[in-house]
Amino acid sequence: MDYLSPIRSELKQKIILKLKEGEKKLAELKSGIDGRETSILHVLKEFENLNLTTKNSGAYSLTSLGIIEAQIFLDIVSTAEVIEKFKEFWLNHDIKPIPPQLISRLGALKESVLVHTEKTQLGQVYINFMQILMTSKKVSGISPIFHPDYVPIIENLLSQGNNVDLVITSEVLNKTLSTAHLDELKKNFVEGTLKIFLNKDLRFALTVTDKNFSLGLFTLDGDYDDNMDLISTSPQAIQWGEELFQIKLKESTRIGPEVLS
Repeated sequence: MDYLSPIRSELKQKIILKLKEGEKKLAELKSGIDGRETSILHVLKEFENLNLTTKNSGAYSLTSLGIIEAQIFLDIVSTAEVIEKFKEFWLNHDIKPIPPQLISRLGALKESVLVHTEKTQLGQVYINFMQILMTSKKVSGISPIFHPDYVPIIENLLSQGNNVDLVITSEVLNKTLSTAHLDELKKNFVEGTLKIFLNKDLRFALTVTDKNFSLGLFTLDGDYDDNMDLISTSPQAIQWGEELFQIKLKESTRIGPEVLS
């Protein structure tokens, strides 16, 4: 059985997506797709042989297999859109650290925006990132880099009772501890509102909050690119980012308050 058949022609794609909307009669398919009746019937017969569609009282509908096929096709279309829309981002950066299961679901990022610092937009990526942090109530972050301005914002979030989970390198931890108020951080450790995990192999930067998603990558030369971030407020992107965070979290080691002593 050729279950890739529905995505191999434009007409087949249109028919299976139209049927995903619900049961359709031939006339409805013909008017909605603008195809020849004989061609549509030929495709419907092929779909029936593949157990993708069924016919009842003159109306066609997708079987369970057909619904799966339609969703797979939608995922492929969404992923292709994200690749094309953010081609510059993917082409010039190292995407190998992103797990294959999330690469195949890049379509979840289709409502994202690429923030790029131009010569006339000094620090635009930095400004956007700071706004994301300052308006968040819950932060899950992965950072291979350190910026001193992030520390007081994290401390402020914690002082308001918000939760912060961080995956960082030992180098970033040491720099953070040298500028932070250790007594307050230790208090947050004990209360459980602050959790820090160490990971020596961080090849991307990620921030996932209750409202936002932000992803930064390394260049192909091995340097972190702080001039370009992919950001989004869509629930799909936030969920995608949360899954990426959890995957990296499982590879990391949690530290305790004794580190601050």
